[in-house]
Amino acid sequence: MKRIVILALAAALLISACGKEAPEPQTVTVTLKSNPTTGYSWQVSQTEELFQVDRSYVQNEHAEGMVGVGGNETFTFIPLKAGRTEVTLTYARPWEGGEQADQVVYVFEIDNDLQVKMINGYSTGVDEPIPAPTPSIK
Repeated sequence: MKRIVILALAAALLISACGKEAPEPQTVTVTLKSNPTTGYSWQVSQTEELFQVDRSYVQNEHAEGMVGVGGNETFTFIPLKAGRTEVTLTYARPWEGGEQADQVVYVFEIDNDLQVKMINGYSTGVDEPIPAPTPSIK
Protein backbone atom coordinates (compact mmCIF):
# COMPACT_ATOMS: atom_id res chain seq x y z
CA MET A 1 0.00 0.00 0.00
CA LYS A 2 2.85 2.39 0.87
CA ARG A 3 4.44 1.66 -2.49
CA ILE A 4 1.22 2.65 -4.34
CA VAL A 5 0.93 5.91 -2.38
CA ILE A 6 4.59 6.76 -3.07
CA LEU A 7 4.19 5.99 -6.78
CA ALA A 8 1.01 8.08 -6.94
CA LEU A 9 2.77 11.04 -5.25
CA ALA A 10 5.76 10.71 -7.56
CA ALA A 11 3.47 10.64 -10.61
CA ALA A 12 1.58 13.72 -9.37
CA LEU A 13 4.83 15.62 -8.84
CA LEU A 14 6.07 14.65 -12.28
CA ILE A 15 2.84 15.74 -13.94
CA SER A 16 2.82 19.08 -12.09
CA ALA A 17 6.47 19.71 -12.99
CA CYS A 18 5.77 18.99 -16.66
CA GLY A 19 2.98 21.54 -16.67
CA LYS A 20 5.28 24.36 -15.56
CA GLU A 21 6.68 26.43 -18.35
CA ALA A 22 10.15 27.86 -17.99
CA PRO A 23 10.11 31.64 -17.61
CA GLU A 24 10.97 33.74 -20.66
CA PRO A 25 14.65 34.72 -20.74
CA GLN A 26 15.16 38.24 -19.43
CA THR A 27 16.82 40.81 -21.64
CA VAL A 28 19.03 43.69 -20.58
CA THR A 29 18.80 47.04 -22.36
CA VAL A 30 21.37 49.84 -22.04
CA THR A 31 21.11 53.18 -23.87
CA LEU A 32 24.20 55.38 -24.25
CA LYS A 33 24.76 58.73 -25.93
CA SER A 34 26.59 58.38 -29.21
CA ASN A 35 27.69 60.52 -32.12
CA PRO A 36 29.11 58.49 -35.01
CA THR A 37 29.84 61.69 -36.98
CA THR A 38 32.81 62.26 -34.64
CA GLY A 39 34.29 58.87 -35.55
CA TYR A 40 33.63 57.47 -32.09
CA SER A 41 31.65 54.26 -31.70
CA TRP A 42 30.72 51.93 -28.87
CA GLN A 43 32.52 48.57 -28.87
CA VAL A 44 31.19 45.68 -26.76
CA SER A 45 33.21 42.91 -25.13
CA GLN A 46 32.33 40.16 -22.65
CA THR A 47 34.64 38.13 -20.42
CA GLU A 48 32.39 35.13 -21.07
CA GLU A 49 30.21 35.10 -24.20
CA LEU A 50 26.90 34.70 -22.35
CA PHE A 51 24.85 37.28 -24.27
CA GLN A 52 23.80 37.80 -27.84
CA VAL A 53 24.11 41.56 -28.44
CA ASP A 54 21.72 43.52 -30.65
CA ARG A 55 22.25 47.23 -31.22
CA SER A 56 20.34 50.13 -32.73
CA TYR A 57 21.02 53.84 -33.18
CA VAL A 58 18.51 56.71 -33.20
CA GLN A 59 19.67 60.20 -34.12
CA ASN A 60 18.36 63.13 -32.07
CA GLU A 61 15.72 65.34 -33.67
CA HIS A 62 17.32 68.21 -35.54
CA ALA A 63 16.68 70.96 -38.07
CA GLU A 64 16.88 69.93 -41.70
CA GLY A 65 20.39 70.27 -43.09
CA MET A 66 22.04 70.20 -39.68
CA VAL A 67 25.16 68.01 -39.56
CA GLY A 68 27.11 66.43 -36.71
CA VAL A 69 24.00 65.58 -34.74
CA GLY A 70 24.38 62.94 -32.06
CA GLY A 71 21.86 60.47 -30.74
CA ASN A 72 21.47 57.37 -28.64
CA GLU A 73 22.75 53.86 -29.19
CA THR A 74 20.75 51.09 -27.55
CA PHE A 75 22.22 47.69 -26.75
CA THR A 76 19.98 44.72 -26.02
CA PHE A 77 21.66 41.77 -24.34
CA ILE A 78 19.87 38.44 -24.76
CA PRO A 79 21.12 35.68 -22.44
CA LEU A 80 22.33 32.49 -24.12
CA LYS A 81 23.41 30.43 -21.11
CA ALA A 82 23.96 30.56 -17.37
CA GLY A 83 27.08 32.06 -15.81
CA ARG A 84 28.74 35.31 -14.81
CA THR A 85 30.25 37.82 -17.21
CA GLU A 86 31.67 41.31 -17.28
CA VAL A 87 30.31 43.38 -20.17
CA THR A 88 32.47 46.32 -21.21
CA LEU A 89 31.23 49.06 -23.54
CA THR A 90 34.07 51.27 -24.77
CA TYR A 91 33.50 54.54 -26.67
CA ALA A 92 36.54 55.04 -28.88
CA ARG A 93 37.88 55.75 -32.34
CA PRO A 94 39.07 52.25 -33.28
CA TRP A 95 41.63 53.48 -35.81
CA GLU A 96 43.41 55.64 -33.21
CA GLY A 97 44.94 52.67 -31.43
CA GLY A 98 42.02 52.15 -29.11
CA GLU A 99 42.25 55.53 -27.36
CA GLN A 100 38.98 55.73 -25.51
CA ALA A 101 36.73 58.60 -24.53
CA ASP A 102 34.59 56.62 -22.14
CA GLN A 103 33.96 53.13 -20.84
CA VAL A 104 31.02 51.57 -19.01
CA VAL A 105 31.38 48.20 -17.29
CA TYR A 106 28.65 45.89 -15.96
CA VAL A 107 28.88 42.55 -14.20
CA PHE A 108 25.89 40.27 -14.78
CA GLU A 109 24.92 36.88 -13.42
CA ILE A 110 22.57 34.66 -15.43
CA ASP A 111 20.81 31.73 -13.76
CA ASN A 112 19.75 28.43 -15.36
CA ASP A 113 16.33 29.90 -16.25
CA LEU A 114 18.14 32.73 -18.12
CA GLN A 115 17.07 35.29 -15.53
CA VAL A 116 19.57 38.14 -15.23
CA LYS A 117 20.89 39.93 -12.16
CA MET A 118 23.20 42.95 -12.31
CA ILE A 119 26.00 42.60 -9.76
CA ASN A 120 27.82 45.87 -10.47
CA GLY A 121 27.93 48.79 -12.91
CA TYR A 122 30.44 51.62 -13.17
CA SER A 123 32.12 54.01 -15.59
CA THR A 124 35.83 54.52 -16.14
CA GLY A 125 35.68 57.59 -18.37
CA VAL A 126 38.94 59.20 -19.39
CA ASP A 127 38.21 62.92 -18.95
CA GLU A 128 34.96 63.01 -17.04
CA PRO A 129 33.29 59.67 -16.36
CA ILE A 130 29.68 59.47 -17.40
CA PRO A 131 27.46 57.81 -14.83
CA ALA A 132 26.93 54.15 -15.68
CA PRO A 133 23.27 54.13 -16.72
CA THR A 134 21.13 51.62 -14.88
CA PRO A 135 20.22 48.94 -17.39
CA SER A 136 16.62 47.90 -17.88
CA ILE A 137 16.16 44.20 -17.11
CA LYS A 138 12.90 42.74 -18.35
